[in-house]
Amino acid sequence: MSYFNFQGKKVHYVVAGTGSPLMLLHGNTTSSRLFNSDIAFFSQYFKVIALDYPGHGFSDRLEVFPKDFWRYNAQCAIQLCHLLAIEQINLIGTSGGALVALNMAVLANELAPMIIADSFFGNRLSAEEAEKIVKGRKKSKRDFMMMQYWKQFNGEYWDKMVDLDCDTLLAIGREKLPLIWGDLSKIKSEVLLVGTSSDELIPDAHARMTELAEIIPTSELALYNYGRHTFMITEKEEFRRIALDFLSAY
Repeated sequence: MSYFNFQGKKVHYVVAGTGSPLMLLHGNTTSSRLFNSDIAFFSQYFKVIALDYPGHGFSDRLEVFPKDFWRYNAQCAIQLCHLLAIEQINLIGTSGGALVALNMAVLANELAPMIIADSFFGNRLSAEEAEKIVKGRKKSKRDFMMMQYWKQFNGEYWDKMVDLDCDTLLAIGREKLPLIWGDLSKIKSEVLLVGTSSDELIPDAHARMTELAEIIPTSELALYNYGRHTFMITEKEEFRRIALDFLSAY
């Protein structure tokens, strides 16, 4: 296993394949193990890098998640790129990982030529939306299949990790904090925004992606009427097709 140090925490990452670098960024409450089959697929074409955010997977635990959660993890991912001497890297982020990717674009706007941002809340999360997610999580924590789902990514720590993530979402929603910190209109990356109207977590995904596309000057939309949350995971064949087509321009 490979690790690096970020703000006093050991962070786990994996590297597979050769060629142009591509980073896969997982969503909240999961880990890089979410991408096991995706790493195998994309490593046929790219040098694939995936990390477990601090507090997730095989990385060191956190006592609390920061309120700028996605920016914090973007800083972590950028540090890994520096460690690996990567000057440019394309990004695929799904759910919360899409927010990490876009925060990376704001923080280091020359780093990522191309970004695919899939199935996320855009740049706003209301208190009501956060509370609805947390209510659903609390119910899911009593479901055996969901318990096993979280456990496969985070081991016996899954319960604490889900609670920490819930606390952070509630704080972000109630305090009306941004999900992407900085001026999105200055993003230089080519961005593909992916969303589906049948996303059970984000019922207005099309509207949110369209709203972002109007702000990010170098963005385009890939909107669907099928699939679930996340499109990358539930519609692998179609997602991989559009991803390879988009990234082939680089």
